[in-house]
Amino acid sequence: MLLPHGYDGAGPEHSSSKIERFLQLSNDTPTEDNAGRINLIVANPSTPAQLFHLLRRQMLRNYRKPLIVASPKGLLRAPAAASALSEMGLGTSFQPVMDLDTNPHSPDRLILCSGKHFYTLSEALSSRSANVALVRIEELSPFPRNDLRAVLEKYNNAEMVWAQEEPENQGPWTFVRPRIEEAMREAGVDGPVLYRGRQSCATVAVGVGSWHKQEVAQLVDAAFGA
Repeated sequence: MLLPHGYDGAGPEHSSSKIERFLQLSNDTPTEDNAGRINLIVANPSTPAQLFHLLRRQMLRNYRKPLIVASPKGLLRAPAAASALSEMGLGTSFQPVMDLDTNPHSPDRLILCSGKHFYTLSEALSSRSANVALVRIEELSPFPRNDLRAVLEKYNNAEMVWAQEEPENQGPWTFVRPRIEEAMREAGVDGPVLYRGRQSCATVAVGVGSWHKQEVAQLVDAAFGA
């Protein structure tokens, strides 16, 4: 299933595929390496190469499990969301967790995010002097705890933050929180993972462009600790 999911300032029906409801259907558990028996796959790929590998992997596997792809239509025409052909060549594959080569070696803060929100944060970071690393979680179910643990071991002195566009009672937050905390525990990282996103809300999005821009600015400031 290809379900558009990403906040662009339009109405609720253009913003959310209710990804939290699909994650509630997953039998993934926070503390077990159980990828082989997970009943469905939920992914939020952020590049064309990632989408290519995700669909290719789905077809080449010798078993079939439901694949839910939550990715906004806006990324189809976003110049930043581009991939070189070499990223789809021999020796390449889907990456459940994407760490940036440009990330600082010893960041003060590590921001974990998923999907389109990465580009909002990345653009904002380019105009700031914050000592921050950005890491994308591209596959939510099964949660890539081992891949994330390897990343957390690199940045084990950083403050850990989960940033999302969705309200706190929606989106991946309630699903990823115990899984991130388990990966932190295994990586020897102290402290909780902090939430930076919209407050809990009964509706999905405000549907008013000016309000949406204000919210985005507030979300970015909160993610970077401003």
